[in-house]
Amino acid sequence: MLALAAAVCAPSQAAAEPAKRPPKKEAKAAKAYAVSQDLNAVIEAQRSLAADISQLRDQLNAVQQGVGEGRDEVRQNRDLLQTTLEQIKGMREEVRGLYVESSGLKSDIAQAGKQVEGLDASLGNFRLSSGIVVAVVIVLQVVLVGLMFRGRG
Repeated sequence: MLALAAAVCAPSQAAAEPAKRPPKKEAKAAKAYAVSQDLNAVIEAQRSLAADISQLRDQLNAVQQGVGEGRDEVRQNRDLLQTTLEQIKGMREEVRGLYVESSGLKSDIAQAGKQVEGLDASLGNFRLSSGIVVAVVIVLQVVLVGLMFRGRG
């Protein structure tokens, strides 16, 4: 019986083996399909990454342009600031000059005031002197007129 069972099982095993082989082919086919699917997924991921990298490059270029424009604007502002600072320095020098000039004018005005006071004193003395001279002239004229009337009479 054992032999009979072995004989009966043997052909079924032989029949089962060719049946198993096609599942290996199917497994290989399934594996190949899965690998193909994985490769397609990898290719799609690479395309997606390439598109993302392209977008990032565009963004980076835009940022670089923005930085360049910012640098230009900073340079312009720095130049404007330096020009303004130079103008301020010039104005300060002008104010200092005006201060010195106004100090000089104050000094000149003070000296002119002293000269006017001196002139006023001189004029007062001149008035006194000219008054005395006029009085002496008048007295002399009166004396001459008196001598003329006395000499005729």
